Amino acid sequence: MKYTFRQWIKNALRVGAACAAAFFFIAGVPAEGADAFRIELKEEAYIGCEVVLSLEGEASDNPGTTYEWSFAGNVKPILLRRGGLECRFTPFDTEPISASVNALDAEGNFLASADMSLIAKEFAVNIVMVEPEPFMLWDADAKQDVVADGLIAGEPIQLGLELSPVYANEIQCRWNTDAATSIRSGENAPQVTIARNEIGDAEISVVVTNANGVVLGRGSKNISVPIPRARVDESIRRKNAWNQWLEALTQWDAKNFDDAMENAVAASELDPETLEIADGLKTMSANYMRVERARKLTTDAVALQNEQKLVEALKVYRRAYAAWTLSETETVIKYLESEVDKIRLRHQQAEWLKDTAAAYDQEGFFEDALKYYKETLALQPDDAVAQRADRIEKRLASIAQANAFADEGRRLETEGQLLEALEQYKESLKFEANAALEVHASELEETIKERRARAATLRREATDLQKKDNDAEALLRYKESQALWPDPELEQRIAELEKTVTEAPQQAVRSPEDFGIGTQADAARLLQEGHTLYKQGKYREALDVYRKSYAVSKDQRLADWISRVETSLKEYESVLQANVLIKEANNLYNEGNYPGALVKYKESLVIHANPEVENFTELLENNMKSDDNAKPEELARN
Repeated sequence: MKYTFRQWIKNALRVGAACAAAFFFIAGVPAEGADAFRIELKEEAYIGCEVVLSLEGEASDNPGTTYEWSFAGNVKPILLRRGGLECRFTPFDTEPISASVNALDAEGNFLASADMSLIAKEFAVNIVMVEPEPFMLWDADAKQDVVADGLIAGEPIQLGLELSPVYANEIQCRWNTDAATSIRSGENAPQVTIARNEIGDAEISVVVTNANGVVLGRGSKNISVPIPRARVDESIRRKNAWNQWLEALTQWDAKNFDDAMENAVAASELDPETLEIADGLKTMSANYMRVERARKLTTDAVALQNEQKLVEALKVYRRAYAAWTLSETETVIKYLESEVDKIRLRHQQAEWLKDTAAAYDQEGFFEDALKYYKETLALQPDDAVAQRADRIEKRLASIAQANAFADEGRRLETEGQLLEALEQYKESLKFEANAALEVHASELEETIKERRARAATLRREATDLQKKDNDAEALLRYKESQALWPDPELEQRIAELEKTVTEAPQQAVRSPEDFGIGTQADAARLLQEGHTLYKQGKYREALDVYRKSYAVSKDQRLADWISRVETSLKEYESVLQANVLIKEANNLYNEGNYPGALVKYKESLVIHANPEVENFTELLENNMKSDDNAKPEELARN
C-alpha cells in the first residue's frame, strides 16, 4: 500500500504521541537498486544534545527512493533532513535507543533496511575548586605571616564545574553537601560557595541538568579542610602580642618607659609562649626598676641642688646615672661637674671613676662597678680600690655559680625531679645566701617527705585491696602512689595489673595537688589554668582549679579571690533562679491569676532581693485586699 506523506503523518498521529516507537516516511524518486545500506552516527551521543544519524551505502544514493524511519527510546523531537537521508533527535536519558530504517522504491516495494542501537552518555562532571586568595597565618618562630598549608574551617570555598565534552547551552545545578558543610551561595548555579565548620573532608556532590530539567551528568568531590578555627584565633592572638611587644620596644627606645612597660606586660599576658617576649619582659622589668630608682635619686638630687649642696647633689646624680642613664641626668651631672670643679686632672678623673664604681657597687650592679674600679686602678694605684675589685670579682664568681645551680634546680623541679632539684638548691645556697631560695628549698624538702609518706600509705592501701580481690581499686591506689613518688618496681606491678583489670574504678586517679602536696611550680601552673578557665566563663571549673592551687600555695590573695568568685557566682545563680520565678509570675499575672502571681513574686524575693519586684508585690497585695471583687483589667490599671 502506498501512502502520501500527509496520509502517513495522519496515521502516525492516530497511534499517539506517547507511543515509544515513532515512524517517519519520506517520499522520493524510485531507486535503481536495492543494495544494503547502513546508519552512521556523526558524533558520540550525549544526553540533552542533538544526535545526527545519516544513511550511507549504495541504496542511499538512488533517486526516487523513500525512507521509513522508526525509533524506540526516550527521544524527541525527531527531525528528518535531506529527504530522509539524515535524522536528528535529542536523547533524554541513558536508556538504550533503537533506530531502524527501510528503503522503499517508488511503488512502495522494500529495497533494503538498516538498524542501530546506541546509548547516550552523561557528561563527565568535574568539580574544580577556584583557587582562593592565600590565607596568611602567623609563624611565631619566623615572626612573619606565612601562607596557610591548607583550607581553614569556617572560611568560604568557591567551586565550579567543568563538563566534558563542553556543553554550550544553559545548565542548572543541584548541589548537596555533608552535614558539617554548608552552602553559602549558588546552590543552583554553576558556581557555588561552601564552608565547612570543622576540620575533616567536605563532601560535595552535584547533579547537572539542562534548562528543561534533563539530567546531563553527576559529579562529587571530597575537599580536605585540615586547619581548625582555633589555629586562626591563636595566629591572631600571637601576632597581636608580637606587634604589641615591638611597640613596647619602640616606646622604650623613645624613653617612654611607662607606656613601654604597660605594652610589654600586655604582650606577655596575651602570648606567654613566645620566649622573646617572656625573656624580654624580664630584662625590661629589671631595667624599669633601674629607671624608677634613677627617678627617685634624681628627685633627691634636685632637692640637694636647690639647697646649693652641689657636691652632695653631684654624688646622688651619679648614683642616679649608675641606676639608669637618663639624658637629663647626664646633662645635670656635666653641669655640676663644671660648677664644682673642671675635673680634668688625673686624680680627679680617678676619683670620679671610683665614685661611679662605688655607686654601682651600692646599687648592686657589680659588673659595672668592677669595670669602673679597674679603670680607676689603670689611672691611679689604690690598695683600697684593688681590694674592692678583688672582692667584687669573687662575689660575681660566687653569684654566677649560685645562679647556675638555682636555674638547674628550677628546671629539674618543673620536670618533677624534686630530689635532684633540692640538691641543686642546696648547692646554690653554699655559694650565695638567698633567704627566698632557702625558704623554697625547705618547703620542697617538706613536700618530698609528705609525698613519700602519702605514696607509701597509698601503696599499703593498694596491697590490702589487692588481697581482698578488689583489683580495680588497688590499681587506682597504685597509680596514685606512683603519681606522688615514682617507683620502677611499682610501675612494673601496675603494668601487670592493667592486663587483668577490666572494670573501671569508682573515681579518677588523684594528682598530687588533689592531696594538697605540690610544689610552688605546681601551684603556679594550676593558678594559670584557673585564670584560663575563668576567662572562658567556666567559673565552676575555675574554682576547682583555684582551690587546688591554694591547697599547695596557701596564698592569702588567692584565698580572697576564691571567696570573691564564690560570692559572685552564688549571686549570679540566685538572680537566674529568681528571674525564672518572676517570668512565671508575669505569665500568671497576664492571665489574670493574681493570687498565683503573688505567690511566685514572693518566692523570687526569697531567693534574691529586688526592690522593683518588692514594690510591685506590695501594690498587688494591697489592691487584692482592698477590692476582692475588682475586675482583672481594673486591678491591672491600678
